[in-house]
Amino acid sequence: MEPTAAVAAVDPRDAARRLKARALGLGFEAVGIAAVAPLEARAHYAAWLAAGRHGEMRYLASPKHRERRDDPARILRDLRSVACVALCHEPGRDGARDARLGRIARYAAGEDYHRVMRDRLLELERWIERELLPGSRALWYADTGAILERGWAERAGLGWVGKHAGLLSEGLGSWFLLGEVLVDRELEPDPPPAQEHCGTCRRCLDACPTAAIVAPYQVDARRCISYLTIELRGAIPAELRPLVDDWVFGCDICQEVCPWNRFAPPAREARLHARSLEGWTLERFLALDQAGFEALFAGSPIRRARRAGFLRNVCVALGNRGETAAAPALIRTLARDPEPLVRGHAAWALGELGRRIGAGNPAGAHGEIVRALQVSATDDASDDVRGEARAALERCAAA
Repeated sequence: MEPTAAVAAVDPRDAARRLKARALGLGFEAVGIAAVAPLEARAHYAAWLAAGRHGEMRYLASPKHRERRDDPARILRDLRSVACVALCHEPGRDGARDARLGRIARYAAGEDYHRVMRDRLLELERWIERELLPGSRALWYADTGAILERGWAERAGLGWVGKHAGLLSEGLGSWFLLGEVLVDRELEPDPPPAQEHCGTCRRCLDACPTAAIVAPYQVDARRCISYLTIELRGAIPAELRPLVDDWVFGCDICQEVCPWNRFAPPAREARLHARSLEGWTLERFLALDQAGFEALFAGSPIRRARRAGFLRNVCVALGNRGETAAAPALIRTLARDPEPLVRGHAAWALGELGRRIGAGNPAGAHGEIVRALQVSATDDASDDVRGEARAALERCAAA
């Protein structure tokens, strides 16, 4: 029998059932099938872009990217079904986080989830093409292309989009990652949720330190701590720095306060468990050169922030903590770091320390901070760093 004839004889209901069993057997916590038709999420996404809420993520607004999000058949010709999966990462309920490291979003505490999802989804993709639907074409994604992931996952019945714009599930909460396999054969679709279950709750809106959730279901990335500490390549706006607190990569606050996360299960995938950073502190992070940064965070999502962005975040965290013991590390960073972005945020952090210490000990820590800032304000090669140092000096003087 020809392969195409074999494919044509496959029952969409049976194929969907077998695919779901295979996905669950690969370790995914949930799986659903979405029918291919224009997504309601397209209009919301277009409005988000039109409002400029994507910030410096300009690639999201590129014509090619938008065309593919609007019509995923541009990615896989003759697309008929989208299989959506969820994989839980650690909800981190035990409170055992090492405070010396600052705060890291829980999805990023272990191995890079792109790699973990890739291994499972690639296996599922190959199984679909070779065993489930011989002669078919399938293509996996996991936050790796122009796919409206939450829109497809909602249509596939995995959950509903909550007021914080993330996907929520009655059984999984929101501590999970999404992936998709596009398939050019029809599979029986699952019904989307009959309703969303956020009700009148607005805990995520009220808890967001930067007011990035500007309205229910609407997030302005330009104010979001995750965007500021990961995607933003330049300086964090000065008015937002105090609100970032000690987050050095991402943010979990809107998920931490969500009542649905009371039901979140632990991660079964050991690769997503938090990795040990024994002996490391925020101050020690500042001594990382490029090679050291790449070695320490090999295989970690933290590499996405790049060395300069990560150390920028570390400086902000130290400034917000206001601990005098951090002054020597910040002074060395201000004087020696090769990146103006890092030096500028070290200057800001020193200004925060100086402001909190007060001017009562000119021979002590306050005096050392002021002298370091004075040198930077006049001698640094970067206009931006000199400006940051002058502004920091003003805050020290005001103290």
